[in-house]
Amino acid sequence: TLFRSLRTTPLLPALTRKYSPSHITWVTDAESVPLLLNNPFVNRLRAFNLENSLSLLGEKFDILFSLDKEEGPSALATKIKANQKFGFGRNELGNLIVFNEASAYAYQLGVDDELKFIQNQKSYQEIIHEMAELPFDRAEYVFCLPEEEEAKAKRFFKQHKVSRTRPLIGLNTGAGTKFETKQWPAENFLELISLLDRKFKPHIFLLGGHREKKMNLWLERRSKIRVFNTGHDNSLLEFAGFISLLDLIVSSDTLAMHLAIALKKKVVALFGPTSPAEVDLYGRGTKLFAAASCAPCYKQICQDGECMSAITPGTVLKAIEAQLQCP
Repeated sequence: TLFRSLRTTPLLPALTRKYSPSHITWVTDAESVPLLLNNPFVNRLRAFNLENSLSLLGEKFDILFSLDKEEGPSALATKIKANQKFGFGRNELGNLIVFNEASAYAYQLGVDDELKFIQNQKSYQEIIHEMAELPFDRAEYVFCLPEEEEAKAKRFFKQHKVSRTRPLIGLNTGAGTKFETKQWPAENFLELISLLDRKFKPHIFLLGGHREKKMNLWLERRSKIRVFNTGHDNSLLEFAGFISLLDLIVSSDTLAMHLAIALKKKVVALFGPTSPAEVDLYGRGTKLFAAASCAPCYKQICQDGECMSAITPGTVLKAIEAQLQCP
């Protein structure tokens, strides 16, 4: 998952403090590689594929951290030679196991719905620090966006004569690829656009990718006020470049939300099927959670989508107003 790779980066400062000097090899899915290319803590970056996996199997490490429960990465972590291992692996039957006792809580979150959905109040960052047996100091994401990746967004601003005297608000309209249940209704976005115009007269930007092309075109056509459609063909870092120029982002629990957190933007985050407890906005945002009787459920498909539709445009407007008033 793209955002999982990004929100794991707060582990790096504590890791390098404890193990100094160190040489860090980071293995992630190919899509996430651009998010880590310029990370000052990562000495060697590898995409998770067959060739790199075979290469890593020929090496030996002092310490290995395996923070992903997915079958492929945890199986690779089991086979890689290392003097000490933390996190998740696989046994001879292919079942998930933990390498160290401190990872037992994270393991339990995956099998105990009561613990994950209701009882847990630890953020993802706190959980992975616990797994790695590192002190938790609420470190921020480590994400370095090259200046050239903002160039497309800056040209867009210039072309459309965007004035920075107004609030610049981004609406990330998608729900990601895994959980369709994170989708906030298009009609709610349309109503929010109208409410925002009456209240703040902001510049409003529609954010998304190929999956959001149809919705964003619909919003652009149906809106009675001008909105800026940033397009659906931006690269991952160009997408981040647009977010970097905005003041506030409205998003469900998706990559756009995590990019906004990483770029230290104000965020109004909409939660339904996933738990807001695991996300840290670092004091720069508001988490909205309607707490439907069935939520959070972590279901990928739902018939009614009550948990998301119950978050009203008026509620989102109030959260935006509160954030814009914060210094």
